[in-house]
Amino acid sequence: MDGAGDLEQWAADARAREAADARVRERWLRAQAAEEASLAGVLLALAERRETVVVTTGAGRRHRGVVTGVGVDFVVVELPAGTSTLVALAAVGDVRVAEEGARVATTGDGPGTTSLGVRLGDVLAQAAGQRPRVAVYAGAASVVGELRAMGSDVLTVRTDGDARAVYVPLTSLSEVSFLASG
Repeated sequence: MDGAGDLEQWAADARAREAADARVRERWLRAQAAEEASLAGVLLALAERRETVVVTTGAGRRHRGVVTGVGVDFVVVELPAGTSTLVALAAVGDVRVAEEGARVATTGDGPGTTSLGVRLGDVLAQAAGQRPRVAVYAGAASVVGELRAMGSDVLTVRTDGDARAVYVPLTSLSEVSFLASG
């Protein structure tokens, strides 16, 4: 072989090695991101990309919509009707990206990613002043009515119809759906 042919072969081998090394690095970085991922981080990444997701609770209820916020202990899913459901992170059974071919979200710790930085109880306490209609779920138990108050560890809902007060411990709360008024 002549000198030019040897040089071309060497350059081709070097490019092949670089490409293989790049693939190995990319797989390693993806594996690292997956190992360091947290549920909140994944949800933040999905919120950043405005992905449509299906959040399934441990009790089997499904909420299909867009993640619009992630708090310290909950996620906000905006449903197609424009209403929102707050799901306690501890109650999340799984999260699935609704569209086929969507990228895998492994972390939300990148630039521009922020958490709401508030707890579910704080959001509910703020909302109680507006007296919204809600559907509240705590495991298999559910109540629909007007959100009246959020104490230090208990949610008070006045039920539709008989207007009884129902008290739901915050620790057992799995989700709250804000219902359209009327």
